[in-house]
Amino acid sequence: AVMHAPRTYTREDIVEINCHSGIVPLRRLLNLLLQHGARLAEPGEFTKRAFLNGRIDLNQAKAVLDVVKAKTELGLEAAINHLEGRFSSLIASIREELSRLLAQIEVAIDFPDADIEPQSQQELLSDLVRLQGRIDGIIARGKGGKIMKQGLAIVILGRTNVGKSTLLNALLQEERAIVTPIPGTTRDALEETIAIEGIPFRLIDTAGLRRSDDLIEKAGIERAKQAKEIADLVLFVIDRSLPITDDDRRLAADLAGKRVILLYNKSDLPAATDIELTGKWEKVYEISAQTKIGLKELKEGIIDLFFSGAMPERSGILLLDAWERDLLHRASQAIGCAIEGLQAGSSVDMAAEEIRAAYVASMQLQGVDVTEELLDRIFADFCIGK
Repeated sequence: AVMHAPRTYTREDIVEINCHSGIVPLRRLLNLLLQHGARLAEPGEFTKRAFLNGRIDLNQAKAVLDVVKAKTELGLEAAINHLEGRFSSLIASIREELSRLLAQIEVAIDFPDADIEPQSQQELLSDLVRLQGRIDGIIARGKGGKIMKQGLAIVILGRTNVGKSTLLNALLQEERAIVTPIPGTTRDALEETIAIEGIPFRLIDTAGLRRSDDLIEKAGIERAKQAKEIADLVLFVIDRSLPITDDDRRLAADLAGKRVILLYNKSDLPAATDIELTGKWEKVYEISAQTKIGLKELKEGIIDLFFSGAMPERSGILLLDAWERDLLHRASQAIGCAIEGLQAGSSVDMAAEEIRAAYVASMQLQGVDVTEELLDRIFADFCIGK
């Protein structure tokens, strides 16, 4: 099939070849095309061409990757909103406002006889404060988007045989980890993603922490300690059917400074007499990973811990990457400098330099004056064919 420009995704002529499926015929066809001068597409080249030819802007182009990598329904919805241009329209509005303010200031600079009156300067200050608030609001909405893209890391820690792998399986609602009565069954960190209220969480089950001479188990214990360092939250699991051990106390001390939920597991069994463990815990729950008692409350507690009980509005989430967040911060800081300068009595032309810096950041956010090197880095994360 032949599709003619400009009514295609890339606004270029496109030839689509339909053939029999299967590895061998597809490979033969691909080799034949390459022999006659074709080349394989670079990662993201299809979407990159759509951007360069004006079909979509840079934010929409990057949203294609967010759609592909979405971990939950809520994340997919946010990615589609990004693809449809919601973030782009916000930036376009801010850029237009910055352009208007710059134009007014340039008139005052070019025509010094028409000095800006105090009231007009106060209006400029008000406009800048309002504009900075809008940018800061976008940054705040992007924090939820960061969680949607990366997920929050929850590490399950505890000594051997307290039920960590059983808890992982219960939260996943599938038998992902091997569970046996033999201490040290889990030798490596297992990572799976679950959705709680549409928010992706990366659950990491770890080897039981104890002293061991087994080289493989020792390597697993070391990985558990490494996982603890990158955790957004630690689920510290205690076996309430047995008294607290020295291993429990050592681990509790090692968790100082981390966000920790203490879980007294095996609540379906009679409790031991000495199960009190001192520490600074975010929350404490009695659960049974085996019978799933208390897991609903645990999930609600995790959401409350990160979102204070208020889930982000579905329409309010923005999927921003580090590059976009950095440019937004730069724009906000530049406007902040302009505000401080005007309040301190600096000249309007000094404020104009800061406003111009914010305007440049807004241009880059829309893909204007972005270097080829940066574009290559952005599209390098795409798979071939996108």
